Amino acid sequence: MNELLITVAIPTYNNEKTIKSAIDSCLVQQTNINYEILIVDDASEDNTSEIISQYNDERIRIVTLKERVPIMDNHNNCFKNARGQYVLFCHADDALEEHAIETIANKLKQRNYPKKYILWGHSLFRDSYYLLQKTGFTINEMIVGEYAPMLFLHGALAPAGTCYSRASIMELGGFLQVDHRLAPSDITSHIYFAIHGFRFEMMDEMIFIRKYASTVTERDEATILDSLDNAFSYLFEATNTEDINKLLVMSKKLQEKPYRIYYALAQDPRFKKRIKNILFRELLVHPLLIKRKLIRKLLKRLL
Repeated sequence: MNELLITVAIPTYNNEKTIKSAIDSCLVQQTNINYEILIVDDASEDNTSEIISQYNDERIRIVTLKERVPIMDNHNNCFKNARGQYVLFCHADDALEEHAIETIANKLKQRNYPKKYILWGHSLFRDSYYLLQKTGFTINEMIVGEYAPMLFLHGALAPAGTCYSRASIMELGGFLQVDHRLAPSDITSHIYFAIHGFRFEMMDEMIFIRKYASTVTERDEATILDSLDNAFSYLFEATNTEDINKLLVMSKKLQEKPYRIYYALAQDPRFKKRIKNILFRELLVHPLLIKRKLIRKLLKRLL
């Protein structure tokens, strides 16, 4: 392939303590694959820009934003500015394993360089294997079609350490908007991509280190639900009633039902009846569910 295959994208904001280790991990990749490192600095106010400017490597390109943008907008800036066919995100507080690019390139070749494709592997800390465990899919399985959105009903696939076919993402406008600081566009965007025929695959390879990731881990249920409400309001704008109803139908096949997602979907009157039917059946089989605060909040929203 003559085209640049992979862009390693590093979106950053005020990461002076970790940005160097992230960049260094991208520079020491054990591969002969031609790749670039794109750093998009979201108007950092600390010493991040000074640290970045010290690098003198032809593989590195730097884009500096004059004003701050929402976190997912900065990821979309990475897609817009990337030159590679595929974009692998390495957040500025994370690091790549030294064989990450080689491993991903081999998988892309094996799959004949697919479009509409999202690929990831294991990570040290905050591993996304649980997405497969919750839904019954397996490692090294191409997940596509009506069941694919189910992957994200129990959690998010973080862009960090994940590889995306850039042109296909750009055709859909990139990650969906979200206003909340928890950025649950990780969930809604991947559901959106799945609805539009994207294929998903998790490799049985360790490619990423998330030991120092500063992503907000929010334990307050009310805040989590507010963030999901916000994210799903944008998903509603991007999809149609039929797509969401299909998602609800598929969710019934899950052994553990995604009640937080039901709560977010129930903000829209179009989906209340179907969610009521699912919830009432679950309460008949598992009456002790009513003790859960989330279930009571969901019932209140539905009634």
